[in-house]
Amino acid sequence: MGALAKLWTWTGHSFIPVAVGWAVFARGGLDSAAPSIGVLVSRGYWGLLMTLAAACVLIFAGALYVRAAKRNGLGIVVPPNTTFESGEERSLPISWGTVIIFGLAVVAGLAVFSARYADSRIHAWDDVRPLREEFLASRLTAHERGCSHQPCFAVGPRVDGAGKSLPGVNEYILYLTDGALLAAALLVMLGLAYMLFVGLQRTRTPRFEL
Repeated sequence: MGALAKLWTWTGHSFIPVAVGWAVFARGGLDSAAPSIGVLVSRGYWGLLMTLAAACVLIFAGALYVRAAKRNGLGIVVPPNTTFESGEERSLPISWGTVIIFGLAVVAGLAVFSARYADSRIHAWDDVRPLREEFLASRLTAHERGCSHQPCFAVGPRVDGAGKSLPGVNEYILYLTDGALLAAALLVMLGLAYMLFVGLQRTRTPRFEL
């Protein structure tokens, strides 16, 4: 249980400052010149993937800790914040406050990075105009066209109006680029379902031997 608590705490404490910094980066706040929408969309993609990965670790580490705590009949079943607590010295406000802060950080990350990635329109490689003007329609068109030799597509424009190629824009790989997001989102939903399952289980009464 101690290892799960440390993983929970380390993941949450690491995610929050990284996510805040990356959110500023995804909005172009650290650039001397305004980056293109393709660059910003690419940053939003990696931010979204990072947030989903952090959510998976937090949810499964938390669920496994809750499962073990209930089986051992512990009074506080949520993981301790090992920065301030230990297995023997627990604080209800700190433990539940940490749960709330980590949860809000993940929700905020999903909102910010999803909004940025929603600006993505699939482009043919080094083409100024998107395949279609809608998020989903541009992806469907890319799958209809197919790709025999990579790179074929990008998540945003890689060239400006003067035909200058722009670095920092992700290649759009059919089935893989959005597939990684869908797989991570599915793991998050499975983790939430598992968390609900273990949360509804009854806490065992500690057994004392005379």
